Amino acid sequence: MLKMAKWIYRISLFITFLFICIFGFYVSIGNSQQEQAIPLQILPKDNAGNVDWVKALRQGVIKPLDALDPKKPPTPVIDLDIVFKVKGDLPDVVYPHYPHTQWLACNNCHPKIFIMQAGANKISMKKIEEGQFCGRCHGVVAFPLSNCTRCHSKPKR
Repeated sequence: MLKMAKWIYRISLFITFLFICIFGFYVSIGNSQQEQAIPLQILPKDNAGNVDWVKALRQGVIKPLDALDPKKPPTPVIDLDIVFKVKGDLPDVVYPHYPHTQWLACNNCHPKIFIMQAGANKISMKKIEEGQFCGRCHGVVAFPLSNCTRCHSKPKR
């Protein structure tokens, strides 16, 4: 039952994400004569051939809205990288707040998914694969977990 609830949550998160992206696209083109959705083929790809949503955002191909309510104040974008030290030979993990906060409010993740205290989150790949922590989105609506170098990107010193 708990596993089904997790999948329902993931699917609703995915549908919400897509709705915001598509709605934001239509709002951004305003009174254009031709209102068309962006075909996935024209979106930039990462090194594994998956849609690179961050690159699409940087290139202005997509313009997600802060909220569906235009009167709601914009969400602050935070330029802060969190580095998670990884045991073993793999590079350390870098979590970039900047691209995440361009389309998510802080309360999407804090404190329900991540406790805002260094060392308080006992993150592991097993937990992520089970849909916890980063696995709430990655592997569902964001790039797949098989693209290791997207997160494991900081070489050990």
